[in-house]
Amino acid sequence: MRYARLIFVVALSVVPLGGCDRGQGPDETAQLRPEDFADLASLKEIPNAKLRDELARIEEEGGTPELLSRPSIADELNVAAGLRTLFPEDQVASIREKSESIFPAGKFEFNPIQLQKAINFRAKYDQQRLEAREALKRPECRFGIPFTDGFLVELKFIPVVHLCADLEAYRAAESLSEAGLDEAAESLGYILRLASCLGAEKCAHTRLHAAQIRTKAFGVLQAIVKHPAIERKQLERLCDLVDEQLESWPDDARAWIGERSSGLHFYAMVAAGLLEHLLTEEEKTRFDAQGELEDFAVAAQRIVETDVLYYMETMRKIIESCRQPYCLREDLFDEISEALQQRRNSPDFPLVAGRLLLPDIRQQHADQAQDRANWEGWALALALATGRPLPPYKINPLTGEEYFYQEFHYEDQQDEIGVRGLSNDEADPDRWIMVPVMRAEREAGPPF
Repeated sequence: MRYARLIFVVALSVVPLGGCDRGQGPDETAQLRPEDFADLASLKEIPNAKLRDELARIEEEGGTPELLSRPSIADELNVAAGLRTLFPEDQVASIREKSESIFPAGKFEFNPIQLQKAINFRAKYDQQRLEAREALKRPECRFGIPFTDGFLVELKFIPVVHLCADLEAYRAAESLSEAGLDEAAESLGYILRLASCLGAEKCAHTRLHAAQIRTKAFGVLQAIVKHPAIERKQLERLCDLVDEQLESWPDDARAWIGERSSGLHFYAMVAAGLLEHLLTEEEKTRFDAQGELEDFAVAAQRIVETDVLYYMETMRKIIESCRQPYCLREDLFDEISEALQQRRNSPDFPLVAGRLLLPDIRQQHADQAQDRANWEGWALALALATGRPLPPYKINPLTGEEYFYQEFHYEDQQDEIGVRGLSNDEADPDRWIMVPVMRAEREAGPPF
């Protein structure tokens, strides 16, 4: 997933074609843009039957840059259209930077001065928050990602979605300070809706940011359930919100279909000799320090045929593995890592796949699984606390272990349900979800 690094390194806004045609003056030199590689023509021209067959399969499945960019919906039905113009484009970065300086780094807790800063920020942009709420009532959301730009795409809507989530979080904090738990739960619902909109895109980068927003929502939810004025009706509403989030959860494969598309766009540019335009400053510095930059680019173009074929075959296995929870994909990631390590010094080592596109992919899948486990844990805890039937979540998709829950009884305070097993780091006390028990009287008593 290269978007986060390349979004600010768009070296190929306009790239002159190398060489010159006979009789063509400098004013007639053709200009290339990222979208000019979306047809993958430089890959389709490679005379390799297996490569062409795999490209044809991807095209038939609708997974090419051009095909992924086509779907659109009417603005009046599209949440994204309502979010698009909320903030001046040239001010979004500075407004988000200000918001990030206010948002608590750990638990969703504010001292009086921090809370006042949050309230002031929310009030300053409250019109945008209310307009976002109206937009979120629309039935569909599609941000119109131009996959035709590959990893050079600018996903300008992501910081806007973060800002909208922050504003609702600050409204929730303000509501909690006034014992307005219903209002706080309403804000939480909008935060989760924003996360769902981002997560539904066929894009690994938006999926990552959806998880980041849900992490903020996790903190807001914790703050609501820990409020001393919490009542059963609010716990039931929170349970509904979490269930709705899980019911709309997208298949993991969606994100990696989009990632593969951008990877193919990357290879199309490599085949055209443009790898250096795609490297991040960090990568350029590293290759320069190793004395490899020019040789890496030339070698990558020379072996692009075997490199891209390896990438496509590997990504197909990864996408197909998404039918299983992450814990059952780990063997595949082990195989990929071991195979690449064994080939590292061989002439057929896939340079682009092995050193640029695949190294972080295992962690990204684990992050997706952690995101899912967080909310399965909440679904279990809230169902137990309210006496509802248990949801069908027993095994953590990240760890492969069963979730663990128990009821805690106290003499001087409300009994609680605790759920743990959300991550591999059980030394972290925050990995417990604790919810006060408020089952209906007829349902009183442990449900297990």
